[in-house]
Amino acid sequence: MAKNFLESLGRIALFRAKETSLGEAQENGGVSMDFDSGSGMSLSREIEDDREQIRGKELPTQIYFSFQTAQGRLSQKRVKPDFLTFVLGYFFGNLSSEEVSSGIYQHTITPSSSLYLPSFTLVQRRGDSILKERYCGNFIESFSLELGESWIGLSAELKGIGKREVNYFQEVVSAPANSTQITLSANRVEGDTEAERMENVFRVRAKDVGASFWTLCQVSGVSGDTPSVITLTQPVGTSSDLIDFHIDYIPQEPSWCQFPAPLDESPLRLVDAQIIVDGYFDGSEVQGGETISQDLLSFTIQGKNDLQIRPLADGSGKLWAGEVIRSSREITIKLSQRLRNTILQWQADHPETERISVYLKVRGAEIEPGSGYYFGADIIFPECAIIEAPISISDKFYAQEGDLLVMDDGTYSGVFIRTWNQATGYLS
Repeated sequence: MAKNFLESLGRIALFRAKETSLGEAQENGGVSMDFDSGSGMSLSREIEDDREQIRGKELPTQIYFSFQTAQGRLSQKRVKPDFLTFVLGYFFGNLSSEEVSSGIYQHTITPSSSLYLPSFTLVQRRGDSILKERYCGNFIESFSLELGESWIGLSAELKGIGKREVNYFQEVVSAPANSTQITLSANRVEGDTEAERMENVFRVRAKDVGASFWTLCQVSGVSGDTPSVITLTQPVGTSSDLIDFHIDYIPQEPSWCQFPAPLDESPLRLVDAQIIVDGYFDGSEVQGGETISQDLLSFTIQGKNDLQIRPLADGSGKLWAGEVIRSSREITIKLSQRLRNTILQWQADHPETERISVYLKVRGAEIEPGSGYYFGADIIFPECAIIEAPISISDKFYAQEGDLLVMDDGTYSGVFIRTWNQATGYLS
């Protein structure tokens, strides 16, 4: 066997239950999700050097590791309700769930006024299986929900405090230079078979007595003992003097390395979506309004939380952040439609007084046959202001863009969202 570094063999899992405190890993409500290529999280390290100091040298001589955060992106070009609910729930901060039929849940999402949003845990595997990582203390910085050519797509930008656990390890073991067997200090190498354990020992190297260069050791066997014994094809040298062997390997994995099961859901299609403008939301349903379908060319909802991440002087000695605060929230809608009349143009001429409501209704398959409930969401913006409405050309036809700013309507804080699926425990 051999480890496979194809991206498509990687895996990402999200944990719906919020962290009880910032950076405290969650292991409840986990679900593996399928994401588009390029999705995942990574560390952003702040590394400083001493080049700005007067040291009698031109090039730097010291490196200082001062701080780290995490960032990433998750996207589904065919979004499923579980991911949609997760992103919007953590972006806005308030979510409540109720069982509306046996095993079917309705989730209501509203904006939180708190500057401190709930955080979540993410686990990812690179390939099959180069390494696994667990990121704690993550937030939804922004999202973009778009009506594509055939499907509803959703992407989310993530920010995190930078608390990261990995399943790999480097150990230094002292042993005679003429050793052909090296015993680890405490760990068993991950793997049920010897072949798997050998794949999980990435490198063994050492410097022979008096040598100034590394010798790479070939591994011929790894026992299943605790600790494991690593067998080398030949010794580094002939001396019985002790030298340091540097061993890079994957120890027996903790429980967080086991990926939770995925959830089977229907993706949300364009032909099952509706956009209704100028309706009235009575707290339960949208009354009246105009459905724009034939004239609609594109539609995108974008939200941004403008998160500020910083370390604290708390005596912890930790390299990751101690505070994440939301400094503002902005929601915009971009739509393009054919130019058939001047209604939108007139409204754009009177931005101080003209407001419109926007209701996006998206549906998938029926959750359970005969239940009357469908995978999907209602996303309602009771009051939007028109910022721009430029006229353009789209495939030889006149079109008009609509740049809308979501306003606080005084009742729902600008947005009211309902979703339906068979999952529960979001933000619980």
